[in-house]
Amino acid sequence: MGQGTSRFAFAATKAVAGTLAAAVVCGTAAGALSAAPAVAAQNAPPAVAADHAPAAAAPPGTTVAASGAPLAGARLPALIADGLAEASHSRYVYDGATRTVKVTVRTTIRNAKPDQGLMYFYWDAHGIPVPKGAENVRATSAGQSLSVRFEPTEDKFTTWATASFSGLRYGQSRTIDWSYTIPGDPIRSEGYTRVGKGYATFATQAVGDPGSVTVEVVAPEAMEFTNMVGEFSEKKADGRRTWSTSSATDEYGIWSPVSLRNPDQADTTQVEVGGEKLTLLSFPDDKKWTKFVKKRLTDGLPVVEEIVGQDWPGGLQQIREDVSPEVVGYAWYDGQQEEIVIGEDLDEQLFYHELTHTWVNGETLEGRWLVEGFTEAIARRVVKETGGKVDRTGVARDADGALALSTWAHLGQDFQDVDDATEDYAYAAAPATIERLVADLDDEEFTDLVSALLEGQSAYEEPGDKHVWDTPDWRSLLDLLEDRAGVEGAQKILKNWVLTDKEKQELPKRAKEREQYFALDEADGDWAPPQGIRVRMTQWEFGRAAEERKAIGDETPEAARRIQEAAAAAGFPAPSAARDAYEKAGTGLDYTDLTETLPRTADVTEQVSDAVRKADEKRDPVTELAETILFTEDAADRAVQELDSGHLDAAAEGAEHTTQLVDLARWVGILLVVVVLGLVLLVVWLVIRARRRRRTAPALAVQHAPGVSGVSDQAEQWLSGRAERPGDGSPQPSASPWPSAEQGSAEPRATLPRAAGPEAVEAAPSLPPHQLPPPTGPWDVEPAEPAEPRRGAATPDDTVSDDGQAR
Repeated sequence: MGQGTSRFAFAATKAVAGTLAAAVVCGTAAGALSAAPAVAAQNAPPAVAADHAPAAAAPPGTTVAASGAPLAGARLPALIADGLAEASHSRYVYDGATRTVKVTVRTTIRNAKPDQGLMYFYWDAHGIPVPKGAENVRATSAGQSLSVRFEPTEDKFTTWATASFSGLRYGQSRTIDWSYTIPGDPIRSEGYTRVGKGYATFATQAVGDPGSVTVEVVAPEAMEFTNMVGEFSEKKADGRRTWSTSSATDEYGIWSPVSLRNPDQADTTQVEVGGEKLTLLSFPDDKKWTKFVKKRLTDGLPVVEEIVGQDWPGGLQQIREDVSPEVVGYAWYDGQQEEIVIGEDLDEQLFYHELTHTWVNGETLEGRWLVEGFTEAIARRVVKETGGKVDRTGVARDADGALALSTWAHLGQDFQDVDDATEDYAYAAAPATIERLVADLDDEEFTDLVSALLEGQSAYEEPGDKHVWDTPDWRSLLDLLEDRAGVEGAQKILKNWVLTDKEKQELPKRAKEREQYFALDEADGDWAPPQGIRVRMTQWEFGRAAEERKAIGDETPEAARRIQEAAAAAGFPAPSAARDAYEKAGTGLDYTDLTETLPRTADVTEQVSDAVRKADEKRDPVTELAETILFTEDAADRAVQELDSGHLDAAAEGAEHTTQLVDLARWVGILLVVVVLGLVLLVVWLVIRARRRRRTAPALAVQHAPGVSGVSDQAEQWLSGRAERPGDGSPQPSASPWPSAEQGSAEPRATLPRAAGPEAVEAAPSLPPHQLPPPTGPWDVEPAEPAEPRRGAATPDDTVSDDGQAR
């Protein structure tokens, strides 16, 4: 809920309340004196003497006799409150054809003030408040019209209508029938009644004694009804709906602003936000309001999400334009109806305030000052980020209506007993206090604080922990400010603006136990203290926190530190079973188990740590090879796994086994060296023995092929690869005497070039293959003589053609 910023919002509330009081006291009392003033004074009621005895204290226009008894024509508020019985029935009928509200009020008054001796009392006038601008105001009684006069009130939008009649003596009664028409004021005008096509907003009232007042509101069946105060019942008949109540909302009778709306006639606009569709309901043709709200939704909602640090939570179906916020001084977010109701004024700070209430409300935070303070602080940041102008109201700690903000109570459903001064002070002081507390935080730190607070995180848990504790209040805020945000001086601000004297007494107890808690947190290393203690600290149950801290003693957190140090020394993580047992302990039995098991866990962890470090120690390659063969590292890993699972006996046995393997690896390494040396000597002996059995044979000389008869030097050079192709002059590759892959295993031949003359040339002899001498040994036979190369036979192609050319 946020205060409206209309120029007349709070004036309206005050004026209506004042008007109701005036309706009761308005009248005229007269006393007729037939005896001496002393007698009249003696018989005058104490209230008269007390209120009017000093002449200087009499209100303007009041005549006071020497005895203190008022003369005829004097106003007597005290007497009227005690001496006038009043009943009234008010009926409001919406007329869609004329776009007005027709009002009838039947009031019955009875003089209940007995005559007192020679003095009697009578009333000759009675009045009711009507909206300024009301038309056709009439009053009748017993079929006769009464004269009506109008007087201004403290509220410039309300007029006092007074009807005059003959004096009403004790025991007499009179019924007055009032009627008038409410035409309504234009949208965004100064007045606070609105009547138009498909909508109407106005204040209903019926002044009288409890049980003697009723209010009825009649409208077409298609219209929806919203009331701000009291409980109305509904009936349907003849195409109409009638909402009525007879329950007094205060000591003067009934007062309740109401709204009528026909959704079919209202302008409806759908806006998609965060994957959901919202409905905007505005007065017909009020496009300016719709445009304003739509833009703030689409542009501002992502900014709110960023500042709050959370996605939009939903819980909103529609945003409705209404004048009721202008009347009562508040706009509001209704989580049950899932709607925001704001006035016609285009107030973006108020709009973002109500939008932020979908995150920050009574379900997410405890304490009205905390809800309204953070909501307004966030709204101001959104306005600044979106380029708007931030409106801040200054406030002093000793201003009118000042109170400890923690005592600022939520308004009742009926908005009864509202202290305007207190509301003004608190609505200004709450956001001012929040802004003082977070003044040193940057945007990211502010977002982290708001997000953690709304999620119900504990300052004694790791950031991001999703465990939801009790609804966060000022205590949660103080813990997060000091422990997460590092804010100094938060206690001083809270003591000055928020806390009562009783709440301030909690702070020294908190300081004392927090000192012990942080000492415990230091003693147990990186682990968090047991959950039971963290819960007590979060809930500010410092006495129980001290008891549970003593239950685990000093040896248990020291054992936790030993476990962590031993694990870190060997490079393996601290055993999860031990950590879970320590951090999740929350009962007396848990603490007893810890005191028994955690010290032994520390001993076993140190034993496993020693074994792992021995297994990981750098040694000579032979010993490390032996450790690999013995699977020493696997044994160490199994010991760590058993320790992590909480199997202490198995972990201890594994550590001992690992240590034994490490010690054994040295001797296994020596044995490996002996075996390897023996194998090397054996191989050397075998090689030497084999060489003794071999003998060396002379290498065979390589024989060259003899020259071929009839082959020229040029041909020999060509065959040996040194010749140049005739007529070319360029060097040619050497011809290999060995067969190619395509030639297979056939014996190679050398082919001579054709002779230029007519004579046939003798074919060149075949060249022998190049042969390597075979290996020799004592078991080899003598090599055979090389075969004489065969002369190649002439082929048919080598004959002489008819023209004398060799082919």
